[in-house]
Amino acid sequence: MNGSRPAWLARAGRLLRCAALLVPLAGLAELGAHFYFAGRAPRFDEWTGLVAPVDRIARPGDLVVVAPRWAEPLARRALGDGRMPLAEIARPDDSRLDAALEISILGARDPELALWPEIERAAAGPFLLRRLRNPQPARLRFDFVEGLTPDRVEVDLAGERCPFNPRARVLSGGLGGHPTFPPARFECSAGEYFNVGVTVIADELFRARRCLWAHPPRRGELHIRFRGVDLGRVIRGHGGMYWMIERERTGAPVELVVRVGGETVGRYVHRDGDGWQSFELPLGRHEGARGAEVEFAVSSSDYRHRHFCFEAVSE
Repeated sequence: MNGSRPAWLARAGRLLRCAALLVPLAGLAELGAHFYFAGRAPRFDEWTGLVAPVDRIARPGDLVVVAPRWAEPLARRALGDGRMPLAEIARPDDSRLDAALEISILGARDPELALWPEIERAAAGPFLLRRLRNPQPARLRFDFVEGLTPDRVEVDLAGERCPFNPRARVLSGGLGGHPTFPPARFECSAGEYFNVGVTVIADELFRARRCLWAHPPRRGELHIRFRGVDLGRVIRGHGGMYWMIERERTGAPVELVVRVGGETVGRYVHRDGDGWQSFELPLGRHEGARGAEVEFAVSSSDYRHRHFCFEAVSE
């Protein structure tokens, strides 16, 4: 031997050096894949994989939210109305719920639930599920949107009674028009705009808000009277209009007066540009009353394009 290494040994050395280089390259590839998938929104078909993990973690009555909010329709398509009903999607706010299940992608969080303590979490593919507890849930005595039934409610427009129609023709105003009028509603003879029923409007952030359509009349007041209401300490609620109607800020204010047993307990005035605005009316001597009559009276100095909608509860 002349002191040089055999050819096969030299080749083996080169292979070993190449293999050693593959280890950091594999690590870099894995790191790159991590950043790619962490920054990639789930594919359309991946959302269907949420059904089983959501069913494992969520409890009956839990609100299901999605962060970021733009992904909410994808989750609702996968989970269905049963897990994400319209009443919760178009909720007035988050204060009335005991707990929520947050479905997070891309590391997002729902800012409105930032102070809710976490109870449980689980990873499911590209999703992070966090069950959260409301630290101070509101305690409702009566929900006036849910309570809009013909056995409990009477409606009149400027003194003329508006009968309840359980099979009315569904009407939708289309883009820029009025929200959808449901098949079950109180109908007034003044025209199709003058009815009372449960609908959904889009607020200033174009978020859905479920409320009672209550267009003011040309003259006088629209009255919505509830019988047999158990009251708490306050009547709390929100008022608004479809944002495309009020964003121009050219319409007349709409006034909502609340009366208990014929006595005015407070009023809320909605002005164009207010958006989905909250109000709270203390009940004073009517606090804790049982079986009370509560009246909501809606009016405006100029009824044109006053697509007013409100919701209220007693707490």
